[in-house]
Amino acid sequence: MRMRRARPADVPAIYALIAQYAAEGILLARTEANIRKHIAQFLVCGSKRSIAGCVALESYGENLAEIRSLAVSPELRGSGLGGKLLQFALEEAHARNIARVFAVTHAPEFFVRQGFTASSRRALPEKIERDCNTCPKARRCRLTAVVATLAAERDAFPILEIAAGSPA
Repeated sequence: MRMRRARPADVPAIYALIAQYAAEGILLARTEANIRKHIAQFLVCGSKRSIAGCVALESYGENLAEIRSLAVSPELRGSGLGGKLLQFALEEAHARNIARVFAVTHAPEFFVRQGFTASSRRALPEKIERDCNTCPKARRCRLTAVVATLAAERDAFPILEIAAGSPA
C-alpha cells in the first residue's frame, strides 16, 4: 500500500470510510460534496483498486493545521495503518512549514503515542471559533484536544497588546 495525496476519483471511497465511523459517532459526518470541495486536504493510503485509509490536514493559516477525518478500513484496524497515515500527515505539515498540528478526538491516547500532547480545546481558539461555537454537541462534548509542535521556533502564541497607560 502506498501513501499519496487524494484525487477526485477517491471521493466515494473516502466518503464510505468516514461514513462508517460517523455512523458510530466516532467521526463527524462529511458529505461527498464537502469531501470533493476539500479533496486537496486529504491524504490516502491504498492500492490502485482500493483506499484503505484517509486523513485530512486542514489549514488554519500558515502556522496551524488540524488533523481531521482519520479513518482506516475496519478490517485493518489495529494494523498500524492509522499511525502511518498520521505520520504521513505530519510529514506533509512539516513540508508546508506548519508549526503546530492539532486534533480534537475521542482517542487522545492514540495521538499521545504518536508524539502529541493532551491539551484543552480552550487552548485552540481558532477551532472553537470555526467549529465548536456552532456545534450542536458543544455543551456535552467529550472530545479531547491534542497538539504536536513541529517547529518550536515558529510556534508563537499571540501576545495581547497592553493599552497605553494601563497597568501591566
